[in-house]
Amino acid sequence: MNKVSRLLSPLESIQNAWGLKLRDFRQWCAPAGQKSIRDWKTRRVEGAIIVAKGSMVDDVEKMLKAVQQNENAEAMGDTTNSGTSVNLPFMVTAISAIESPPEREVVIGSPTWQNVVIPSDPLQRVVQARTASVSYRCQIAFFAPDPHAASSIANQFVNFWKHERKRGIDVFYELGFAGESIIKDKWNFRVVENTLYPDKADVGIETVHAVTVDCIVVGAEPNVVGLGGYDDDITDTGEPDGSIPPNLPPVGGHRDPPEKLNSFVIEADVIEREANRHTRVTADPTTGEINQYDIKDDTP
Repeated sequence: MNKVSRLLSPLESIQNAWGLKLRDFRQWCAPAGQKSIRDWKTRRVEGAIIVAKGSMVDDVEKMLKAVQQNENAEAMGDTTNSGTSVNLPFMVTAISAIESPPEREVVIGSPTWQNVVIPSDPLQRVVQARTASVSYRCQIAFFAPDPHAASSIANQFVNFWKHERKRGIDVFYELGFAGESIIKDKWNFRVVENTLYPDKADVGIETVHAVTVDCIVVGAEPNVVGLGGYDDDITDTGEPDGSIPPNLPPVGGHRDPPEKLNSFVIEADVIEREANRHTRVTADPTTGEINQYDIKDDTP
């Protein structure tokens, strides 16, 4: 049984990718003569970029209140204080899914199952995949002690996404397992440039100046079966037993049954250079059992 039995959801994968992009913006932007922005750029990231619930989009007062109620001193690297004090400036971000898919000319999904091999699967198994075009509304709110710092961040944030190399966002979806290792696959999302909307926000506090910037992020979301995902058994396999009244013919599924999938190699090595780890994954062709063990060698 996999030690890690839960894969990240597509939304969680998007949130991770968006957070990494915000960190990239923080290192990219210039203080522009504002000491407060310099302080924000050099502060520990936990206290500089704060994640809010998706339900807080468009409610900057609720965002600010949520931050004020947290234990912020430790997150900001302050070991001399404790409690709910907040050091300006800071950024808060929230993401919410958009029910309407993006226009077809922007992203094209593929709703039919295709036989594929996921490049990162060390066993190179034949599985099935389909994709849906999706879009997310991403919002940042920047709270600063003066209006100049707030406006500077808003302007630079919009400019950041006009850079062609910055507009792409690499999203790593978790698709299944190979032994105890999680199989991830990289998909590219993009910020739709004409959806960038900077605006001032009033939080009702004279000493706090806030700006918001909205944008739409679009891309494709894969749905893969055959890699041991938790929901493989009820994804387009027909109506499950006991889910319909007696004597009612069940609706059948349209994907390949498990016995037609998972042709695989029986041994493969996984080398994680960043973690300096070398593992070997083996698969029993008869039972399908997958085992993994560490290899101690001098692999650089």
